[in-house]
This record gives sequence, C-alpha cells and structure tokens, in this order.
Amino acid sequence: MTRQRTKAYLFICTTTLLWGISFFWTNKLLVNHVPVFFLIFIRISLAALILLVVGKITGKIQRIKRKKDVLWFLGLALMEPFFYFIGETYGVKLTASPTLSSVMIATIPVFGLIAALVFYREKVSVWNITGIFLTVPGMMVVVMGKGGFDLGRVGNLPGTSLIPGILFLLMAVFSAVGHTVILKRMTRSYNAFTVTFYQHAIGALYFIFPALLLDLRRMESFQILIKWDFWSPILMLSVFCSSIAFMMFTAAIKELGVMRANTFSAVIPIVTASVGVALGLETINWIQVVGILLVVAGLILSQLRSRRN
Repeated sequence: MTRQRTKAYLFICTTTLLWGISFFWTNKLLVNHVPVFFLIFIRISLAALILLVVGKITGKIQRIKRKKDVLWFLGLALMEPFFYFIGETYGVKLTASPTLSSVMIATIPVFGLIAALVFYREKVSVWNITGIFLTVPGMMVVVMGKGGFDLGRVGNLPGTSLIPGILFLLMAVFSAVGHTVILKRMTRSYNAFTVTFYQHAIGALYFIFPALLLDLRRMESFQILIKWDFWSPILMLSVFCSSIAFMMFTAAIKELGVMRANTFSAVIPIVTASVGVALGLETINWIQVVGILLVVAGLILSQLRSRRN
C-alpha cells in the first residue's frame, strides 16, 4: 500500500469517527430546543467562516477556474448539506423510527457502487461487491438487535407517516451518493480545502431562508445564544465534523474513489453506538456484536484491490 493510500484510509477512518461522534453534540443542542434548520445554518456558516479565515492566511483557497465549475459547486452544496440534511431529518421525523432510518441510510454503499460503475467506471472485484452487500444486512442486524423496527410513537415524535418518510430517506441516500459523484469530479481541479470552503459557504446560503422562515419565529428564547452550552457543541460540530471532516473526506474520495469511500458510511452508526457504550449511554448485546463483525468483514472485503490494480 502506497503512502498516499495509507493517508487516505487514515483520513476516511478519522472522518467516520468524527461523524459518528457528531450525534452526541447534535443531540445536546436538540434537547435544548435548538431548531434543526437554525442549528444547521449556524454550524455550516461558522465552518465556512473558519475556512475563509484560515484560507486567507494560508492562501489555500483557489479561485474558480471555469464558469461551469460554479454550477458544479452549486450542485455539490445542494446535494450535501442541503438535500441530505433535509431528507435525513424529516425521514426520521415522519417514519418515527430511528431504526428504519439507520437501515435506509446504510444502503448508501450499494447505490454508491452503482454510481461508481456508471459515472467513473471504477474497477471492482467480486470481493468488493460481496463486501458492500455484506455491510447492509450487518447494519440491519446491529440496529434491529436493539429492538427491531418500532414503527409507532418513538419518544416525543408525533407519529408515523411511513411512505413520505421513506421518500425523504431515499432523498438523503441519493443526495449522499450524488455528493460523492460531484466531489470526485471537483477534486480533479481543486484542492480539498477549496472544495470544502465553497461547499460550506454555498450551503450556508441555501439554509438562510429555511432558518428565517421556519425556525427563527418559533424559537422560544434567544437567551440560549449567549450560553456556552450552545456554542460549545456548535464549535465542535463546525470545526471538527464540518471543516476538518469534510476536508479529509474530500481528500479520501480523490484517492479511494466513490465506491470505497462510500462504504465507510455503514460504519458511522456503529461508531455512534460504540461511543455511547464507552460513555455509559448505550448497551450492546451479542446480536449487535455479530452485526458489527459482519459490517467490519464487509468493509474489509470492499477495500480489497485485485493484483491487476
């Protein structure tokens, strides 16, 4: 394995870890009644501001080279964070089932495989395909081992609207795949820092109107904005889970490709569960351990390269 590929795997593993942990920081904000669109807008805007300042100091932000690249950057930010966050958030809300939502999101590697073959004709082996399709049932075992598909009233969610919820989740899945397809294209002309900056800057613009029209008028109090309990998790999300994580993910996509990078998305819920166990917030039974082993085995198989490559 080359030094560059080793670096790419280090980046994608770190990204997976950060995105897995991000749930706890996001949850801390949600339990304090911070509206979803407002939360995302602040997180992405702050990340864009940090990247702008660092980029100006280091000179890492490249100028857009071609007019058509503006459209590609607009499409990149539209796929993720905009469509992805909307699809995931409303998917969980309408299905009233975090379990079903996790399984739906875990299908990203499957659709990522199709996209890699169609758009970039990435070289895959039988072992790669077997590994990808092994991660999905493994992920299902993990989430169902917690208690199965509970399609009813979950927590304080209002109820179940299954078909619209599934459609929103599918939007999130296809948005994530579309994001990686465009991302791969943009890494041919721009460095990871530049792509990450424009993605967050444009994404922040997309979220201005939802935040203003849907969230600000419903906020119970603006006092939370002067509390460290708000800014502490927001800073963690902005610095680590947005700025740093997306830069590393972009660099990993360039080296590993769409298929191999997308496969790691199946590990994110496992990271979240593992961190929860370490913090004493979650428990894992033996059925879930079997599922985790299946996902890990599938992940390893999906990364194998043939000798011809």
